[in-house]
Amino acid sequence: MDFDKLWHLAGFAVWTFLYGIVWAVVKKRRPSLWLVFIFGTFYGLLIEILQLMLPTNRSPELLDFIADALGSGLSILLLIPVFRHLFPKD
Repeated sequence: MDFDKLWHLAGFAVWTFLYGIVWAVVKKRRPSLWLVFIFGTFYGLLIEILQLMLPTNRSPELLDFIADALGSGLSILLLIPVFRHLFPKD
């Protein structure tokens, strides 16, 4: 895995993790981890589609999207124990 893909993985892991935490704080309950994962992955897909459509110096890459999805999945694995601690009754 090259350095660019590692940034995608780490960036989406942090972004999705924070998204899950903010969702839990705002709603005051444990969010559906599937929805958090789907939203994080969809955001990665949207970025790749926009790179195809918009005139930028970037181009869409399947491996970027895969790294985004893996990062979102990694954050879900980290959110499971956090939510067990924050919401022991759920």
